[in-house]
Amino acid sequence: MSTTFYTAQEAAKVLATIARGDLNLSSTVARDVESDFNPSRGLVVPVRIPGATVAGTKSPSDVTTPLTVGSIVEQTVPVTIDVHAYNRQVLSEADLSLNLQDYASQVLRAQAAALAEYAEARVTTVFKATPLTELTYDAANPARLFTQARGRLRENGVSASTPLLAAVGSNVYGALLDGPVTTFDANGRVRGFSVLESTRLDADEVVFYIRNAATLVVRAPIAPEGAPFSASVKVDTDDGSFAARLIRAYNPNVAAEESLVSVLLGARAMPLSVVDAATGEVDLVEHGGMIRVDTSA
Repeated sequence: MSTTFYTAQEAAKVLATIARGDLNLSSTVARDVESDFNPSRGLVVPVRIPGATVAGTKSPSDVTTPLTVGSIVEQTVPVTIDVHAYNRQVLSEADLSLNLQDYASQVLRAQAAALAEYAEARVTTVFKATPLTELTYDAANPARLFTQARGRLRENGVSASTPLLAAVGSNVYGALLDGPVTTFDANGRVRGFSVLESTRLDADEVVFYIRNAATLVVRAPIAPEGAPFSASVKVDTDDGSFAARLIRAYNPNVAAEESLVSVLLGARAMPLSVVDAATGEVDLVEHGGMIRVDTSA
């Protein structure tokens, strides 16, 4: 096997970068990403819920009253890594002579797409497991549905400073495009929601949510010492992170070299963290940050 064209680290970074760019719904939820992960550490990842506290007060002229001491109690929600997703490809003799750019376009792109596709499926499953909420939908003026959802999220405890997201099926997106000229604002949002069309959702389905309403855990398995051309990497881009492992090795059973890419994954819905402004106590509201609507109902 020739390694004169590029290193395993370089190839793995290209793989993870391509996979990251192929994410759709998965790119809009929270992600917990690491590389060089050894499953012997345990497959349950505690995702931290930030704690909160409140400001104390005293009179500007009071110089005798001691300051009170606050407390911050952090909570965690477990996310189980339950799948090792992989793609294994046999390389032809022609593939072995490719430079990194051609290897990326002819081999790694398809393998990265397979990993991204699985991540998308996991996040979609989380979305579709959200209980349905009954809201009024008018296909002639679909933005009114977004107004209702906005109010419902506020009632659940989503703050006004939290960005709002909406994943919509093809029929709903079409209705938005054909709706009144005021449907989309100057920033392309609908009633404050950034809208993402998803063919993974049913055509008449809409999910309103915030980024922290779901978490995708991504771990790149540790590169084995017995595989000389292997690497486990994490890449960070402006749009988020992804991790993956790449192994290239000769398989004597088929007398050919193979490219094996893989990632460990887990995903789950996260409770909404609602802070009591008076006490600083944090209450976790299940499905508080995500609303799913079937507009055909």
